[in-house]
Amino acid sequence: MAEVERLRPDVVLVDMARPDRDMLDSLPALNGAPPVVMFLDNDDPGFMQQAISAGVSSYHGQDVAPDAAKLVMQLAVAFFQRNQEVAAKLQEVEGQAAQRRTIDAAKRVLMKEERMGEPAAHRFLQRRAMDQQKRLADVAADYLAAQTCKGQKP
Repeated sequence: MAEVERLRPDVVLVDMARPDRDMLDSLPALNGAPPVVMFLDNDDPGFMQQAISAGVSSYHGQDVAPDAAKLVMQLAVAFFQRNQEVAAKLQEVEGQAAQRRTIDAAKRVLMKEERMGEPAAHRFLQRRAMDQQKRLADVAADYLAAQTCKGQKP
């Protein structure tokens, strides 16, 4: 793992005579970069599932011809990059959903405590965000935190 960090290769090749579960335990230390291509002498479906869960991008339990190895690595890198893009997009969408939940929670508190309608509560938060030059979700989170400090339940 230290060599992978030092060299920062485009792809890590793992060639094993037999499955080694201890090696799988060290894969999460790579933290998703670079892609890992694993070649084994035998096919073990259970180990394959564990390897993929541990972060292996491409698993081959049979002999791969030397001229096909380059294509295997290129495909592994392409799939890895696509998975990284999807993971980043998922993280972005989850963040947006969390922000939306925070805004909605702040609006609910305003509607209940200040007897505002939903549009008025939203405008209240928007004005505060503009006045403070903050994002709406940050203002909503600050408002909820302030309500919690006052002993009110958001």
